[in-house]
Amino acid sequence: MKVLYIATNFTALTHTFITREVAQLRDLGLGVELLSLRTHSGEAGVSAPECDLAGCRFAYPMPVRRLVPGVLRRALRHPLRFLRAARAAVLSRLDSPRTKLKLLYQLGVAAALAPEIERLECDHIHAHFATSPATFAMFLGLLTETPFSFTGHAADIFREPVALDTKLRLAAATRAISDHNLRHYRTLVPALRRAAVIHCGVDVQRFPCRSRSRAGAPLHIVAVGRLVPKKGFSHLIAALSLLQRRGVAWRADLIGEGPELDRLKRAAAAADLHNLTFTGPLQQGAVRDLLGRADACVLPCVAAPDGDVDGIPVSLMEAMASGCPVISTRISGIPELIEDGVSGLLTPPGDAPALADALQRLATEPDLASRLSRGGRAKVEQEFNLSHAGEQLRDFFTAAPRSAGKA
Repeated sequence: MKVLYIATNFTALTHTFITREVAQLRDLGLGVELLSLRTHSGEAGVSAPECDLAGCRFAYPMPVRRLVPGVLRRALRHPLRFLRAARAAVLSRLDSPRTKLKLLYQLGVAAALAPEIERLECDHIHAHFATSPATFAMFLGLLTETPFSFTGHAADIFREPVALDTKLRLAAATRAISDHNLRHYRTLVPALRRAAVIHCGVDVQRFPCRSRSRAGAPLHIVAVGRLVPKKGFSHLIAALSLLQRRGVAWRADLIGEGPELDRLKRAAAAADLHNLTFTGPLQQGAVRDLLGRADACVLPCVAAPDGDVDGIPVSLMEAMASGCPVISTRISGIPELIEDGVSGLLTPPGDAPALADALQRLATEPDLASRLSRGGRAKVEQEFNLSHAGEQLRDFFTAAPRSAGKA
């Protein structure tokens, strides 16, 4: 079986889990072709891809001299397919007129790409993220009569649900990364069929587990993620300030980049948090090393004012695979990964005092770090293991219907 994988960019620092998944599927014997929507990540750094990117195709830039003839040829050669795709572009009740115009443009780009995609002779098309990647999967699927599916994650289904109801109806199959996300799909399409929960996973063999017998002194805290509101890092800074006033010794590394950087730095300076280091983005190996040494990994996720919310962050899975005790919040799919008091600690979202209390427990309860370290590693091995997820995805693609649904 051959699958076309579509992503915004396979070298983005935040998309390493996608190339890891591609490598796993190839190891299981699937042929996987790649279509990237962009030629660069748009981030300050790029990741070392976890799979071979040779032969990757790109949707953009699309010159007008290719776009216009491509649309005309596809519309004339397969008018019914083209009309069905155009109908899908304007059908969704979720989209504004401006969004529908953008979808029609993306349909044009997909039409110009369609002959090249047909020559790959793929049996299935799959996209990561329900926004533009899934849009291209839908259009290419309709234009080439190839079944398509997509994986929804977080902002792409909660904050930016571009034609999401249409995609759910037309997809031959849909993957959710959590039960929480699957319930959301069904609020949009109550009669949803062909949907499965397949967790994202990590390669546990690449994360040597160092069991924590107890937390160190000072408590070494690591936080990893994009510096955006939904990660809740402002609440971490408030919690660190509380710990400092309580006389609990700590040092912390905040790993990542994003639009909140300056605001977070000002808040840290105002709270006199000299032991907090903003490292900027780091490559996977450096993050893995820090997680291997840290006493706690904290990700205090919240629902952002614009509706953005996390799914099940891979950074938490990586920390748990390393044996690093994790602290997060009861939001979205996170409780499916972390059982409070067993595989990590959970606090209410946006509650800095509760976050400080959880960190103080790690610093003062001798057996807690050991218990959470063992429980976290076991949880990832059993339910968020990349090898298991790869096998589930292989079966998911193989069992997907050979045709799409009806809008």
